[in-house]
Order: sequence, then C-alpha cells, then structure tokens
Amino acid sequence: MNRNANSYSELFYHCVQVLNEYTENVSEEVFLENYFRANQVPNEAFVSTILFDCIRHSTLLKTVIDIFYATDGVNVRKSEKNIYKVIAYLIFFQLDTIQMKLFRGFVNSIHLNRIHQFLNFLINEKHLEAVERQCMKVYDEEYMSGKVSGVVKTYLPDLRAILLDLSDAVDGRIAPRQVPDPTKTKPFNLTAPKPRTVPVPKIVPQMEKSRPVPKTTYGPSREALELEKIREENYRRSLQKLDQTRALSANFMQTEKSAKSQSKLNKITEERDNELQFEHFRANSPPKSQTNKIPVKLNVATVLKESQLYKKQEDDVRRRLLDFEAGGKDATEFLQWQQAMQKQDYDEQMNAIERKRLEGKMSYEEAILARQRLAEENRRLAEELKRETREIVEEHVKEKVKEEQRMKQLIDDVVAGRENAKLAQQKLQQYKADFVKQYKEDTKQMMKQALEEAEAEMRQRAELIQQIRALESVPIDRWKPVDLTTVAGHGVHDEMSIAELRERLELVKLEREKERESRRDQIVKDKQVKEQMITTSVQNIVKYRNELSAQTAKKKQRQVSAPSRVEQNPELERLKQDIENKKYQRLSKQQQTRDTLASLNVRSVPSTGRAATFRANPEWNRFDQLEKSYNKTQKRLAPSLIA
Repeated sequence: MNRNANSYSELFYHCVQVLNEYTENVSEEVFLENYFRANQVPNEAFVSTILFDCIRHSTLLKTVIDIFYATDGVNVRKSEKNIYKVIAYLIFFQLDTIQMKLFRGFVNSIHLNRIHQFLNFLINEKHLEAVERQCMKVYDEEYMSGKVSGVVKTYLPDLRAILLDLSDAVDGRIAPRQVPDPTKTKPFNLTAPKPRTVPVPKIVPQMEKSRPVPKTTYGPSREALELEKIREENYRRSLQKLDQTRALSANFMQTEKSAKSQSKLNKITEERDNELQFEHFRANSPPKSQTNKIPVKLNVATVLKESQLYKKQEDDVRRRLLDFEAGGKDATEFLQWQQAMQKQDYDEQMNAIERKRLEGKMSYEEAILARQRLAEENRRLAEELKRETREIVEEHVKEKVKEEQRMKQLIDDVVAGRENAKLAQQKLQQYKADFVKQYKEDTKQMMKQALEEAEAEMRQRAELIQQIRALESVPIDRWKPVDLTTVAGHGVHDEMSIAELRERLELVKLEREKERESRRDQIVKDKQVKEQMITTSVQNIVKYRNELSAQTAKKKQRQVSAPSRVEQNPELERLKQDIENKKYQRLSKQQQTRDTLASLNVRSVPSTGRAATFRANPEWNRFDQLEKSYNKTQKRLAPSLIA
C-alpha cells in the first residue's frame, strides 16, 4: 500500500487497519478505545468517523465493491477490499467536508495500477447505473441519485484530473499535464433601459347619488297595520264574550215548559224510579275448590331441598328435647303473652280503620249538604245571567254587522291597489321562465356529450375484460400423481405417510371408544345410586306431609269449636249515630227541595240521575271499597285471632 510515503499515509493506514481488525462481537466504542490505546493515531476523530460510517453504509459500499470485483477488478486481491471501501466512502460521503489535497494524499498512498483501475471504474457511467439498480432494492431513488450520481457529477472534473495524473504515471510520463483553468463567465454589456414615464391618471366620473329606498317598500302598509289592529281588537272582544258565556250555567237558555208537559215528565220519572232495584238479591260466590290434595310431581332439586328442610326440622326438635333434658324452660307462656298482645294491637288497628271510615262518611254527608247549598245559589245567579246574556248577544250582533260592512269597503280598496303590482310580477316571471328554459337546454346538451364519452369508454373496458377472460379460460394441466404410502420428505421428526397416519388414527379411535364405554358404565352406576337416594327421600317427604296434614286438621277443628268474640267500641257507635242523623237531615232537605220545585213548576233533576250521579262519584266508590275491604279483613283474620 505504501507507494509514496507522505504525511497522509499513516492516517490512511489506520483507517484501513481499523476495518480489517473490527469484528461484530465487540461494540465500536470498546474496539476503538482498545485500538487507540495500542496504537498512536494522528487523528482519532477521523478514524472513528470512517469506522462508524462504513458500518452504517455497509450495504452501499459492499454493492460497489462486489460490482468492481465482478467487472474491472477480476485480477485484484480480495484482501484489499477495505482499501477500495474507504476510497469509495470518501468519494460518496466526504468530498464535501475534506479537502482535495487530503484525498490526493490518500490516493498516492495506494498501489498505482490498483487505484487507477478503481477510479476508472467509478467514473464509468455504465458501472454507476449498475450500482444504482442494485441499491434501489434497499435505498430510495432520491437518496441514490443524490449520493451516487450527484456527487460523481459534481466532482467529475477533479476526479478526471486525478485520473489523468495516474495515467501519466502508469505510461511513464514524468511531467503532469496542465489542467486548464475553468472558464469564467462575464456579464453582458447591455444598454440600460430608460425609465418609463408615469402616465397621468384619468379623471374618474362621479356617479350621482341614488335616492334611498323608501321605508314603506319593505315594511307593512298602513292598511295592513289597521287591519291587524282591528283583527286583534275583535279577537280580544270574542275572548271576553266567550269567558262570559262559559261562566253561565248549563241550563240558562232552557225555556219553561207547560203544566201538562211537566206532569208527563214527573210521571215518567216516577215510573223509572220504581223500576230501580238498589237492594236486590245478590248470590254468593261459589266455594273455592280444594287444590291442596292434588298430587304434584317433584323434580330432583325440589326433592333434595324438601328433604334437607325436614332434616333440619328434625335436628331442631332433637336439639330442643336435649335442652329440655338439660333443664331448659318452655316458651309457652311467652307465646301466649305474645298472641294476646298481637290480638290487642289488631283490635286497635281495626278500630282506627273503622273510625277513619266513619269519619270519611261524615265528611261525605257534609259535602253533599254544602253542594246542595251551592246549587241553590247558582240557580239564583243563573237567572240574572240569562237576562244579561240576552242583552249582550243583541249588542254583539249589531256591532258585527257594522264591522262586516266596513271591512268589505276596506278590502275593495286594497284589491284595486294590488292590480298594478300583478302586471310587473307577471313580466318578471316570464323572464325567469325563458332563462330557465335556455339553461335546461344547455345542460341537456352537455349531459348528452358526457354520456356518449362514458359509453365509448365502457365499450373499450368491456372489450379488454373479454380478452382477459378469454386468456383465463384456457385450461392448465395441474395433475400430479399421489402415492399415499410415501413420505413427504420435509425432514420433520416422526414423519409418516398418509396410510400410516390413517392406521394410527384407527387405533386411537378404538382406544377412545373403550374409554367411553367404561365411562358410560360408571355413569349408569352413579345414576342408580342417586335414584335410590331420591326414592328414600320421597318416602320420608310423604311421611312428613301426612303428619303435617293431620296436625292442620286438628288445628282447624279447634278453631271451629272455639267461640267468637267481637268487642264493641262506644266511640265508633257514637260516630255511626252521627252519620245516621246527617243522612236523615240530607234526605229531608232533598225531599223539601223537591216539593218546593214541584210547586213552582220547575223541572227537577230525575232521581235516577241523582242516584247515578252519587254512585258515579269517586268519593262514594272509595268509601264503598273501603267498607268491603274492612269486612274481608275481619273475616280472614278472625279465626287466627281466636286460635
């Protein structure tokens, strides 16, 4: 490598030696530290940069060296590849930073024929294209055009000058050729143009100020405002009259009937009252069917649960007996006291419910009396409102006739003023219709042209698809003979043929069938044991149920034979007496009112209507339901309290 010893030979030697000694087992930093400690390197930073960048761009540099050895470097030794790798790295990546003097020093440190051959390879355009094609598989196109072709084209004159010097040295010429200086460009001596004169601006004529749009153009007219005001006033008056009309009674417009008509109506009312049957016979409901004796089929879960319940009850009885044997006490006295207190609480609760029911009935009677007084007052007011309403209706009819005449005159004036505006509106509509017609024709022509182009393109695509389908429809022979007794030969452990695989699968199937049979026998045995256990549990359950039925029958017999005791509350009796007095007072007042109206020949409300009204009242229904629920509760709880 030492062709001409100079100041750069040692630095270049260390750059090549670092690449020769480096291995991938050690990191770059540790290797460089050991190398710099063992050798004296003039520029350690430069050598470190050479190593790091050559490892980083190893793919690109390896591609360049492989193509060089395959084309021009057939006779070059493989051991010198790191020398050419450093030169290629300097040309592609470091010519912008290092000086050309340093690069010439590195070139002069290498064997003359070898470096001449390598530089001649790099400058050749065919070899550069081959390098780019190989590197395109790894790098981007922009990166390769900038690092390979761009750098070589930029420094091509300097590289050719170095190559000419090397050619002279190879041919034996001592005096190096003189490289002419590059041509320097000079600016053209052109006459400077004269400055243009600024043109005099033209006087812009000022337009006359247009008058503003009158406010009445976009606002409502005076006639419309007057009509709106009149409409609101009429609407307000109609609402007032509607409120006055709604405040009147429902029968204020009814006329009085003659004595003959009144007598017929009273006769019809009495006949209808006689047909009513409020206290008719009511049949008792049919007795409930006894469903306790119907046998119920129990499932396994129910049998186990009930068996566990009875077992738990047996354990409780056994534990209680053991407690009695050990000296425990019986809870009979406490249970008797508890039942007495529960009965006392129940009696108090029933008395409170009865008191509330009677108080509600009292309020109901008082409300009916107040309603009767209010009806008499309303009847008196209705007579007065009837007279006032007649006068108001007559005045309203007169005012409405006058208002209609005035509105008719106003509408005629407005219609006469709108006829001129209709002519201008018709002209504008005609112009718009012509413009729309022309626009539709142009659009239709353009759509027709676009449709023809699309149809031509679709025909071309259809022809191309038919050609592709015709090529795909050509049959391809892919038949391959299969031998089920041969091995595939993939090199896998325990590899076997399909026939052997089927035989082994049959053996495994037989083993699984035997295992399934043994498991089925075990399941049958377990099922028999479980059925025996369930049968025993069912027998125990039947025995317990029979005992419980006997105990329940005895308990009911004791309840029936026990006498019933019903206590009377003096406060409730007093409330019932007050309710009867209020009811008698109400009925007497109603009879008095009915007699008074009959004497005055005024149509009274039918008794059927009164009865239906009272029974349709929600208060009446509520008290009736409350009384029925109270009776049902007493019938249901009385036997348990007696027991």
